[in-house]
Amino acid sequence: MATTPKAIRIAIVLDGQEFTCQAVTLPFSLEGYPPVEIVLFGSKPGVRADSQVQPLPDLHPEQFDLILDGQFLPAAPAPSFPSRRENLIAGPTARFLKELVHQLRELRQKQEINTGVIDSATDALVTINQEHVIVGFNQEAERMFGYSRQEALGQDLKLIVPPPFTEVHGDYLRRYLATREAHVLGRQRRLTARRRDGQEFTLSISFSVAQIQDELYFTAIMRDITDYQAMEDRVLQSERLAAVGNTVTHIAHEIKNPLLIIGGFARQLLKTPGLDDQARHKLTIMADEVGHLEEMVAEMRDFVHRPPAQKRQGEIAAVIREALELFQDFFRDHNIRVKSVEETPLPPVTFDPKQLHEVLVNLFKNGLEAMPQGGELTIASRVRGPNVEISVSDTGEGISPEVAANIFRPYFTTKEKGTGLGLAICQSIMQEHGGCIFADSSPGRGATFTMQLPLEETGPGAEAASS
Repeated sequence: MATTPKAIRIAIVLDGQEFTCQAVTLPFSLEGYPPVEIVLFGSKPGVRADSQVQPLPDLHPEQFDLILDGQFLPAAPAPSFPSRRENLIAGPTARFLKELVHQLRELRQKQEINTGVIDSATDALVTINQEHVIVGFNQEAERMFGYSRQEALGQDLKLIVPPPFTEVHGDYLRRYLATREAHVLGRQRRLTARRRDGQEFTLSISFSVAQIQDELYFTAIMRDITDYQAMEDRVLQSERLAAVGNTVTHIAHEIKNPLLIIGGFARQLLKTPGLDDQARHKLTIMADEVGHLEEMVAEMRDFVHRPPAQKRQGEIAAVIREALELFQDFFRDHNIRVKSVEETPLPPVTFDPKQLHEVLVNLFKNGLEAMPQGGELTIASRVRGPNVEISVSDTGEGISPEVAANIFRPYFTTKEKGTGLGLAICQSIMQEHGGCIFADSSPGRGATFTMQLPLEETGPGAEAASS
């Protein structure tokens, strides 16, 4: 941890006619430079206590790095104060320097204003020099990135900007220095940044450049837009779902009756006596496929026009047991071992038992399909913070990052006959309950789906359920 340099102390002996100069404490720069402490001394009788001017006999020269004598000290004002000292400047030079120091108070005030404005900014401000080295780092930047100012100053910008964005920014900087043509200055852009803990997040960023004593300094004004981007994604998804919903409603309406007719005829023909095996086989396939299509239409209709949740207080453990009983024969036939782990006791919570049952059935079905050669399915429950968590883990092949990024998107599926609505419906149900569902997986190590349900109801219908 950096330590503050030792202060440089300066004593000023006034000429006895004015006491307008005020004692000040610098530095002018926040980092790296020692502060300057100025103490005023005067011999004028009747000096007020609030004038910040000390009596001249109290001046001990060995306590100061520099003494400016504006009134020409007597040969020996005190036995311990010889007139000739290396740190003593007297005469016109001292008066000139005194007048110069006299202006420090105004300069210091301006510095404090500038520093206060920068440090109180709600956006992160990071300044680099032409060598890509950080020379400015305000308080919001400390909070956003997790580095203290002392840790960040003097470091390359790659400390907070990961590849390939560091290289892109470096190329832009070199191009600007060579051509002085600005392509991104003054414009809002989005950039990926990295916190101290390694977490990457999205920034809204704009750049400016200042030339100071023939050196160029580039300042980035940055704002964490993680929450804003999530909101954008939700709005986009809502718009997409609304459009898809209108299409699905129309299609379901148009094909429902033809499917009923085709399926009805196929099932009637199967009852016809004297059918050969080939004809019966074809009619069976026809009836099965129509039944599959009818299930798809019903699933789409339920997704678009799901009835409101009927919530009541109950035990989640009971719903888990019911869903497991439904699958126990399937698990046994596919050589899948089931393990239930209650890590902490689960208190009663408010939820719709049918909808939560639907979520568990979807997760159990996915786990079953993920382990065609057998394996282990683990259902773990716990209380974590303000939520009840239910995790369903399988030992299948896992999910690739490309698939994992889309598994909750409606109509996205990797299955030959899937609708791509199962996990989207699960997400919709959990959101309506004020909770969420998320996946943790990578190829070769299985997958874990975790449902979070708030202990205190926060979703739609909370007031009605509590009344």
